[in-house]
Amino acid sequence: MNKNRRSTKRRRGALAAAILLTAVLAPLSRAAVKQGTIEFMMGGYHVSEPRFTAVYKEGGAVRGLILSSMLVRNFNFYLEIKYFQKTGLLTYTQEKSDFYLLPISLGVRYILPFGLLHPYAGAGGDFYLYYEKNPIGNVLNYTTGLHALGGVYVQFGKLPIFLNLRVKLTTARAEEQGKTLQLGGWEYGAGLAVSF
Repeated sequence: MNKNRRSTKRRRGALAAAILLTAVLAPLSRAAVKQGTIEFMMGGYHVSEPRFTAVYKEGGAVRGLILSSMLVRNFNFYLEIKYFQKTGLLTYTQEKSDFYLLPISLGVRYILPFGLLHPYAGAGGDFYLYYEKNPIGNVLNYTTGLHALGGVYVQFGKLPIFLNLRVKLTTARAEEQGKTLQLGGWEYGAGLAVSF
């Protein structure tokens, strides 16, 4: 019984400390939230499809631009336009093969401003335009998909500049010659965002 009282006191103390910390940091966070952001990002992208990794090996670099706009308090609409390119060797003939991917994502995320840290989580839809070129033939096609993402913005003092650290999982199935390919996968990256 004595143990339960101590445990209850600790929980109450932790809760009181969390409320106090939030009250102290909230004014800082309100000042940091603006109407929107423009962001330049770089990271890695790993296509989940085993047939893709057989030709192109591991994932590669992805670069892009992210635009966002505040919808209502703490809810943010975003548009991502990125570029991914890989060169590999065909599995049987060992001839060169090039793959180009232009993923476009639209979604909504919830941002929790907390002092200089702004963690967020979101989800949305994707449009993947892709092109593959090799001696067997050329393919230009598109597919759609869904994604979920999470990350944190880190603010540089009172400046409207943020470092964005994020991870994203996408599922985007394409069909080529009667075969289904998973062009989605894990993406991780960092970006530099300017809030306005």
